[in-house]
Amino acid sequence: MAHGVFHKELGEINLSELDLHDPEDRKLWDSLYGKTRKGDLECLDCRRNDPECPQWMFLRLWKGRPVAVHYSRDVRHPTAPESPRHLALKERIARTAEKAGYSAELEARAPDGRRRTDVLVHGDNGLKLGCEIQLSYATAPSVAKRSGIARSDGLSPLWTTDDVSAPLIDRAPWARIDHMPEAILRNGNALLIRGGVKDLKLVRCDSRNSVPCPDRRYGRCNHWHGTWAPVLGMHLDQLIGATAAGEYLPLYLPAQRGRRGRAAHLWVTADDREKYLDATGETPTEPLPGMVDDNEPAQPEHLPLSRECSYEQHLEEKKRRGSTPRDTGESLPTGITIPAQDPPTLPEPRPTTFLSRIAAQHRAASRPILPQQRGPAQTLASPPGTPPWQAPKAPELAPRPRPPEPDLVPTSRKQSLPPSPRPDRRALAARLGCAPDQVGPCARCHELTHRYGNGGSPLCRTCR
Repeated sequence: MAHGVFHKELGEINLSELDLHDPEDRKLWDSLYGKTRKGDLECLDCRRNDPECPQWMFLRLWKGRPVAVHYSRDVRHPTAPESPRHLALKERIARTAEKAGYSAELEARAPDGRRRTDVLVHGDNGLKLGCEIQLSYATAPSVAKRSGIARSDGLSPLWTTDDVSAPLIDRAPWARIDHMPEAILRNGNALLIRGGVKDLKLVRCDSRNSVPCPDRRYGRCNHWHGTWAPVLGMHLDQLIGATAAGEYLPLYLPAQRGRRGRAAHLWVTADDREKYLDATGETPTEPLPGMVDDNEPAQPEHLPLSRECSYEQHLEEKKRRGSTPRDTGESLPTGITIPAQDPPTLPEPRPTTFLSRIAAQHRAASRPILPQQRGPAQTLASPPGTPPWQAPKAPELAPRPRPPEPDLVPTSRKQSLPPSPRPDRRALAARLGCAPDQVGPCARCHELTHRYGNGGSPLCRTCR
């Protein structure tokens, strides 16, 4: 990686002096970026040290700055055979879709041959879910390009990865699982979703919240702020069925200056997506085909033209530090603020969904029905024709009779009764045969009695 490069027609170019916000520099950059072929750009260091063996380079944006990069020799050919883990996960997704009642196609190709989808699931209401498994490295432009082709064919892409630093994260609708061996991917073990699926949460900005107000950056405003919180406990099998049923929809949040540093793709429920769009007034959009909108242009560094190539040094630093994770698992601010005088209303009871049917099935399987609770014709198996997610109905048991309430006045009601006239303590002490300072309330009925001193008792004579 270097900021100096040799062009076969323009000569030496100092990329650090290019200001992408300037029209002239931007015009020069657009004429070179993505339009040079192998052999147009040459490394200055290699050109000086070994002119008989040139090393070709290409242009890219690194942290918003234009740089020149050597062609990598470690790129895997697209037609390389699939790994066993890739094949196992692909068959797992197809089998899950068929169990949920949907048809699935493996290696579905487009009529024009531009697209080949790992698993194509035909969902409800004509929904086509294009499931892509990406366990190896794939660049962000290639992911954006393939997602744009899938959308142009009427597909809703769903990318699955097991790498926290995969470039496809937040650049396409994605879901991340843990890195599992082939045996676990095949035998039906639960694959927990670690990222990519969010829930809309409303948090009160008051003294109980340890985070300052996100709008004012200080203090508390006593209003409600919305956040996208990660969904916990969801499995990949449940996500496939829920997305095919239309219960989870993709939501694209473009990068906005001063609000979001980079774009984000989320899977959210249909209700949360509608609430977010109603609160913000935004319209659902999709990224432009092949566009990676988080490469924000940065200010030029204006470094002197250097003929030193730091490509090998950059590789060593990358190996030593490791890749930077793109999936941090943190909650994302939504930008929604609801005034305190209009508290969020309670959500209406949702209709029976795919996930609720799956949960009912697991609860019914873990709760055995005793023989005395079953009728003469009832069995543990579901009747013929019943979908697999509907559990057998248990017989209704008669409610237990409630015990009669004791005929006692509670203490709270005693305290709410009007106070009785205050008795004469001296006359009561003479009648009880004790001193006035030895008179006190009974511990049970609170009537005055001989409580303190010699012969005193915490209970009155009646309570004893």
